[in-house]
Amino acid sequence: MGWSLILVAVVFAVAVPALDILQAPPAATAVHDHGATQAAPIVHSSDAIAVAAELLLILVVGLSLLMPGLLRSERGFALVGGLSLLYADGILHWFAILEHLGAVPSMWFFAASGAVQIFAIPFALRWQRVAWWSGVALSVFFLVLYASVLIVPEPLGVEPEGVTGLGLLSKAAELGTLGGMAGYFGSRIVPGILRRVLHNRLVVELLLGGAVLTATIAGVEASWRLLPIPVFQLAAVILIVFILSLAVAHRRENTLAVVMAWVLGFSVVLGHLLYAAYYLTLGLVEPLSLCVLGAASLAAPAAASIALRPPRRAARGAELPSGTQGVH
Repeated sequence: MGWSLILVAVVFAVAVPALDILQAPPAATAVHDHGATQAAPIVHSSDAIAVAAELLLILVVGLSLLMPGLLRSERGFALVGGLSLLYADGILHWFAILEHLGAVPSMWFFAASGAVQIFAIPFALRWQRVAWWSGVALSVFFLVLYASVLIVPEPLGVEPEGVTGLGLLSKAAELGTLGGMAGYFGSRIVPGILRRVLHNRLVVELLLGGAVLTATIAGVEASWRLLPIPVFQLAAVILIVFILSLAVAHRRENTLAVVMAWVLGFSVVLGHLLYAAYYLTLGLVEPLSLCVLGAASLAAPAAASIALRPPRRAARGAELPSGTQGVH
């Protein structure tokens, strides 16, 4: 029964954006279609909202039936809460499609992101890795991306996004999803491979070099008057905290420092890519090249160190005490 209700909630969720778009007033134009003038405010379908609320309730009931001891299990309660909010955030992203009908890249971005969040629910219940990628990594990505596009234009956009009620609801759902996943995974919310990478002195030195290069690039962009001074100041603060987090994560077993280092490093890379897309639309080759170089200086050493990690069997054997290797 639990699995049946979950599948009903997941499959029938596609009715929400369909109702929302089909019942929209024909005179309304997308809020984020910068090339058009909005003729009427966007009004979401009351039927779509009602269906979304019912499906969310069905999902919660289905998840609860799969975990009979829900109220006695903190991890189970956290998982149900996290997955429920992940589903709700996917629905909110599908509601955002109507507000971006005039901007094709944004429209497809919200359609795809909502689909990934919603259809990940059944798989996240079976595989913890799916739960981590959809509930933790994806939520962090959306939060960082939202903070970025409030400051700089989104890819292929002309101006930064504005704060909307739907956007704030979505960010609240993502923060709640992270809280639920933190309660479920505990200290394992930061995988061991991410901790080990920051214990590698060569990787940390390369990341520090990338941070210095990024600061130099930001200074050049500011001198060219392409980077507003407030954005330059914000980038400087992020880079300083990133460097401090790297130092603490490298020398000590500090979960907060590891999380801060990865999130801030990802934020810097994402900022470079957003500005690179912006410069691409303007045909500015030199700053575009600098942004790509800055993003690669941080992303390349981190990705290479993760991809080239030792085989799992060898790493496990190395952790066994002497005299016990080969014993099964």
